[in-house]
Amino acid sequence: MNDPIAVTLYERPPCRRGCPGCPQCRPQLVLSPEAAAAVAATGLVTVTPTTTPGVFALATNGKVGTVAVDELHLRVEAKTPISHLLWMMGYARNPAWWSQHTALVGTDTELVPALAEAYARAADQAVATGLLSGYREVEDSAAVLHGRLRVGEQITRRFGLGLPVEIRYDEYDQDIPENQLLLAATIALLSLPSLPQQLRNRLARLRQVLADVTLPVRGTEPTWTPTRLNRRYHWALYLAELILDHRSVEYRAGSVRIRGFVLDMWKVFEDFLITATAESIGRHGDRGVRPGALEPRRYLDDGHTVTLKPDLTWLDARGTPVTVIDAKYKLLGAGTTGTNADIYQMVAYCTGMNLREAHLVYAQGEIEPRALDIIGSDITIECHALDLTLPPALLLASVGSLIDTIRTRRNAATR
Repeated sequence: MNDPIAVTLYERPPCRRGCPGCPQCRPQLVLSPEAAAAVAATGLVTVTPTTTPGVFALATNGKVGTVAVDELHLRVEAKTPISHLLWMMGYARNPAWWSQHTALVGTDTELVPALAEAYARAADQAVATGLLSGYREVEDSAAVLHGRLRVGEQITRRFGLGLPVEIRYDEYDQDIPENQLLLAATIALLSLPSLPQQLRNRLARLRQVLADVTLPVRGTEPTWTPTRLNRRYHWALYLAELILDHRSVEYRAGSVRIRGFVLDMWKVFEDFLITATAESIGRHGDRGVRPGALEPRRYLDDGHTVTLKPDLTWLDARGTPVTVIDAKYKLLGAGTTGTNADIYQMVAYCTGMNLREAHLVYAQGEIEPRALDIIGSDITIECHALDLTLPPALLLASVGSLIDTIRTRRNAATR
């Protein structure tokens, strides 16, 4: 086997804007057509053929993570600090819990090792005094009756025969949802490339501790409920959910094996922002809802063929839309407003929903909002930016300040 080839790219290249394609922005590799197609299939980078046969240029496309395509290891590093990125992912899942836990262990600058290190440490602490045990419901066939008889199954499966009997009973052991989730997350991490050997060894030992636990089928992992009894597992289980929610598919493309962990940065930012803004709006007695929760549906045309789906719609206490907010994982440059397409989109929302204002929130740029008054209408589009390099507590505070500013201005306009 050939030695692995490691290539690192950056979510936003460190060189000047408009660079025509230096090695930092678009590294070039010699790849077979099959390998090039496999790399492109991961979604982590774009793959473009060059004028030299067999040589392909790679470029980032808004995703971060790491993938291994046979002996080629690709990594795209995020501009956002990894600890902040992981926290935002967790907050979008459970804001009540993660808002109280704003610091992740480890300071690794790589996504997968940082996530694995945080999980390994939390899981080690969770099982340090032994695996958690609990009751679970078991359905079985037996020669003697114990527990409860499953009458329906007895009739349909045994056709009136007395034995065996179909029963349901409670078993007290370690094969419970909490341990099954830990096992699934541990195995998911062990399948990923680029883990330091020391960390891989720790995860392998954890897998051994969980050897008697049933591995759930992928996509059908059990749910768990935080309780006083499983409190020591909470941190590890929240991280396990992040791992299982965002793990990438491991598959083969022809003879090429592909493994990896890839995040869409726009999705991470959008999920965090919409969750955080909805939480902040709720504290004022209003509601912030996603498109699927908005009834009735809103349309741009009389024929109801063009659906309006802003990231978040702000409803007042009566359920009336008062403004919309859209998340954009783009750079808002100094002295600029949003892109034309973004502005057109927000004008369409305002037109179809009879709103006077809409808000674009970008992932980086100047903090002071910029407003556009649309000619021939009373519509105003405001562009804002969040600094994702802020510590979690300050980032939440900045979202709260943004919502407070919008609400204050709206209240003043309606007086």
